[in-house]
Amino acid sequence: MSRSYTFSVVRHGAGDPAAAFRLIRDAESWARWAGGPITFSGWKDHEQSGAQGSVVGRTRLVGTPRFKAAEVITIDEKPTTHGYRIPARWPVRDYSAKVVFSSREPGDVTVTWTGEFTERIPGTGLLWRAYLNRFLGNLAERLIAHSGRA
Repeated sequence: MSRSYTFSVVRHGAGDPAAAFRLIRDAESWARWAGGPITFSGWKDHEQSGAQGSVVGRTRLVGTPRFKAAEVITIDEKPTTHGYRIPARWPVRDYSAKVVFSSREPGDVTVTWTGEFTERIPGTGLLWRAYLNRFLGNLAERLIAHSGRA
């Protein structure tokens, strides 16, 4: 029987929460800041990101030119909260995540990346949770570093 799992990644560093939010919601910028294995990023419908309007319901594509993961944006609460889900057949089912940006003092940013999923293959959930904690932790660190330059 498949089990459901949650994960939580918290990273803190010098940066700007509003800039970090702008970077994560702009699908086209991911390939510039996310690092490997994300070498391709963009919107599924090839429209501009709509910096002024909401991106809820839009589909972000991230990955490589050959293998792109589709992420449907579910939360777009400027400038603090971004959420998405992966609707496709992925190694896990029912994946959804939320990223919250906060600051303890001017010049710093805390990124809290939480989510949940259900293992597709029984017994693999702990492995996927460990992978997501490491991968999303690295992604959050790159996001923080680039938010200080944005």
